[in-house]
Amino acid sequence: MARKHFLFAFSLGLGGLSCLRGEFPAADDPYWQCNKNYVCDPDENQVSCPDDCVWSEATAEGPRADVCDAQENWTFVSACRETCGNGQKDDGETLDTCPRDFPGPGCGDGLCAPAEDPTRCPTDCHPGTCGDGLCATHENPAVCSQDCSESCGDGLCQAGEEMSCVRDCPPCDDDSCVCGDMVCGPSESMTTCPQDCTQPTCGNGVQEQGEPCDDGNDVDGDACTNACKLATCGDGILWTGKEQCDDGEDNGPTNTCNADCELSQCGDGQVGPGETCDDANDDDTDDCADCQMAACGDGHVWAGEELCDDGNDVDTDDCTNACQPASCGDTIVHQDDEECDDGNQIDTDACNNDCLKPRRVIFVTSTLYQGDLSAISGADKKCKDAATLAGLANNMTFKAWLSDNASWPAMRMDTRYAGIYTLVNGTPIAENGWADLIDGTLAHPIDLTELGLPVETGPWTNTKADGTSAGSEHCFNWSNKQMGKGHYGSTAALDGMWTDSTDSNSCNIFAPIYCIEDP
Repeated sequence: MARKHFLFAFSLGLGGLSCLRGEFPAADDPYWQCNKNYVCDPDENQVSCPDDCVWSEATAEGPRADVCDAQENWTFVSACRETCGNGQKDDGETLDTCPRDFPGPGCGDGLCAPAEDPTRCPTDCHPGTCGDGLCATHENPAVCSQDCSESCGDGLCQAGEEMSCVRDCPPCDDDSCVCGDMVCGPSESMTTCPQDCTQPTCGNGVQEQGEPCDDGNDVDGDACTNACKLATCGDGILWTGKEQCDDGEDNGPTNTCNADCELSQCGDGQVGPGETCDDANDDDTDDCADCQMAACGDGHVWAGEELCDDGNDVDTDDCTNACQPASCGDTIVHQDDEECDDGNQIDTDACNNDCLKPRRVIFVTSTLYQGDLSAISGADKKCKDAATLAGLANNMTFKAWLSDNASWPAMRMDTRYAGIYTLVNGTPIAENGWADLIDGTLAHPIDLTELGLPVETGPWTNTKADGTSAGSEHCFNWSNKQMGKGHYGSTAALDGMWTDSTDSNSCNIFAPIYCIEDP
């Protein structure tokens, strides 16, 4: 009965009395039971059932006051008032403090084996008739030294013990077991009846010639196998409580069960399945990490060999695929930190020594002009003047994005430029140079003047998206405001219409022009 159920039932049956307050029924109350199994059950006490329950002031307050054994319970020993004493192993319990819940090997078979004692196995081992000169099955030298000697009570029937030690040599008790009838009966052996038994019989419970052991049971996983051999690692039989596995001849470092009959696992010092090494330590910075040979990309920094290891194959993050920290000059463009990385120390090429691309500015003039721009050269001067007044760097390098029949941007500008085109506020327009500017897609509309102010009027261009002339609508080579038409673009467009709106205005209309930094 679980303790909480017992407490509830006990309290109801006793009219609200509390055992934990010491309010117990009288010793002769019918409540108390006694089955004389040498285990002090919750419904037994030391007065009505002295065979099962033993208690004294010494056990309650002395050196064993913190121990709960089989002949003590919660009604009188504080050590038994939690889970200890409920007959099962619970968290926090140990053999030293709660032997009652840790029965010994073979407990319950009715035989007090040498490895058993009354504390852990009271039903098999108890004083009983100690002192009658007979070593009974419930006695051994630890229980009753008066009746059981060092040899009598060890569980082995040896020569000379047949009559003097019934404990080890039980007599034949049926017609099939009569010593001298020339029949080796089930309770006879070479030791107890050499007249009838001339060969050892494994399983009769007697250790005979050539048998390392004979425990007389059919349990193959205990210390003595069913072949009457001592259990050992490598015999192919799982020794309960001693081995995790036993594959016999297949035990070894390359199998799931190692040579110590333990399940192979990383850190056991033996290279098991799926492992390329096992150095038996938890240091993942040496040449064996997680039982795999250290290598770049395994996610562990190999001391002395690697400076980083992020365990991925992304070459553009903080740790490259060579397990080196990303840095400007390593020829790998570090995502979010670098725009380029040419791996050289030339600061004036397409990628400077800070791994940044050069910048060139594009703006729309804040001044509006009619078609008489004094030709393309006059338009260039207007761009330079606007850049100068705005205080822009490289002011004298700005050119007009204009075309006539004889000249166009792709002819007179730097088409090898691979840097970034930006607005005056730094917003990227095309991040990969001239080729990106003329591919028909912009990163942002060109919609700011040299002063950083927004503009919506379409600029004069007469230029297609690829930087070539759009035709003859150029106000007579940008020199006339009275006659003709001029082709224009759109400052709101992200596609090729930024320069080629496919439409034109009369040359007397006022419109801005695009200006591009072009050293």
